[in-house]
Amino acid sequence: MPEEQKEQIFVSNMFGSVSDKRVVYFRKKGWFSGGSREDVPLRHVTSVRIDKARSIIGGIIFVLIGLATIYFVVGIIPLAIGILLLWGSPTVVVNTAGGDLSAAKGWPWQKEAAEEFVEVLRKQLFKE
Repeated sequence: MPEEQKEQIFVSNMFGSVSDKRVVYFRKKGWFSGGSREDVPLRHVTSVRIDKARSIIGGIIFVLIGLATIYFVVGIIPLAIGILLLWGSPTVVVNTAGGDLSAAKGWPWQKEAAEEFVEVLRKQLFKE
């Protein structure tokens, strides 16, 4: 019986991991939810993209509420939420052969990790 080749992992971070055989990512991952783990063979992934989810109106409303109540200690909370909504969150969307779109949203400061995950997965999908 031939020995199985070991799987080579190219990237592993909070958005998932990419190897030479499969991609593991977290479906419906949000700021406060971990999402569910999806383990898909690399040949079943058709595309991957990165979006930036930003809520301008919601962010402005929260910032205004925060500024209006800044004299109270509770004003800091809506101000922080408003800043996060205006800053925007990286969202990684993986499309599989079955037409399933799975999105994983990260915190605004995780943009580099999202870009790294998407770049490595694209290299594996479109290698020649």
